[in-house]
Amino acid sequence: SNIGNAKLGGLEKDLGMSKSQYQWSLSIFYFSYVIFDLPSNIIMRRWLPSYWLGILMFFWGAVATAMAASKNFVTIAICRFLIGLFEAGFFPGVIYFMSLWYTRQEYGRRISFFWSFSSLAGAFGGLIAYGISQISSSYLKTWQWLFIIEGGPTVVLAVFTAWYLPNNPETARFLSTEEKKLAADRLIEDAGASHDNSWSWAQVASVFTDWKTYVFMTIYITGTSALQGVTLFLPSIVAGLGIWSTPAAQALTTPPYFLAFLVTVLVGWSSDRYFERAYHMMATNILALFGFLLLIFLPATNVAGNYIAACIVTVGVYSNVAVKVAWFNNN
Repeated sequence: SNIGNAKLGGLEKDLGMSKSQYQWSLSIFYFSYVIFDLPSNIIMRRWLPSYWLGILMFFWGAVATAMAASKNFVTIAICRFLIGLFEAGFFPGVIYFMSLWYTRQEYGRRISFFWSFSSLAGAFGGLIAYGISQISSSYLKTWQWLFIIEGGPTVVLAVFTAWYLPNNPETARFLSTEEKKLAADRLIEDAGASHDNSWSWAQVASVFTDWKTYVFMTIYITGTSALQGVTLFLPSIVAGLGIWSTPAAQALTTPPYFLAFLVTVLVGWSSDRYFERAYHMMATNILALFGFLLLIFLPATNVAGNYIAACIVTVGVYSNVAVKVAWFNNN
């Protein structure tokens, strides 16, 4: 999502990109994401989650950092394609990893807590972008510092993940033998015993022949398309609302993301508390829709109203995703 902040930091202008080229640099990410999503998760299923998640994180962090060296549209597009390739398996991989630890009734708030940090990262991204904009440097542009500062820590964390992340309760070094047995028994009681770890192409084919897959896919796409629009364009939306400076616009992206962080955690807790998913999905969708309608119909001169609407939209689209994913996995 930092490419939205990078645009305000001068990326598009410094690289001489046209508006259509910038749009393509955003879109090309999703081509590789769609292509490599399934293969990446096949590898995840057949290998150790800690190693595969660590590898994905390492390479997308490295590519994100390397974007600071981009010279033109082509290099940005290549980097964005590669980031999509490496990110493709991460979110579904984490969802699979959580299913190895938690029961269905515990799933909602765990996924929500994990997912809430994507909005928290957006909040910090705005603050980081604001701070970087105050740096006077003759060596690197604002957007270059942004890629380096946000991409570098991902590489470090990837090494930690591959080395320390336990693959399941049975291999967790911080659990006693009794606790490992208790963790396994909880999952068996919740979903039934399943010790068959075999894999076959028939399992892959079943994904495409099950009609529920297409229902879930449609539901997910309709909500996530709105989310991606907010993620990529919120900095530009905020910048277009008022006459404030670019650094101020960067900082003003923080409150919507921080509110989304809080509400996402709250919705996940409530969804598990009442073990209910559908109404929570509907409520967050309605909230996002209300925010979009405000953005459409409020006059452009109503800066405060449009900013509040942007906050409502951000809260709605982010809090919707986690409970939606929990619902899919419960079924």
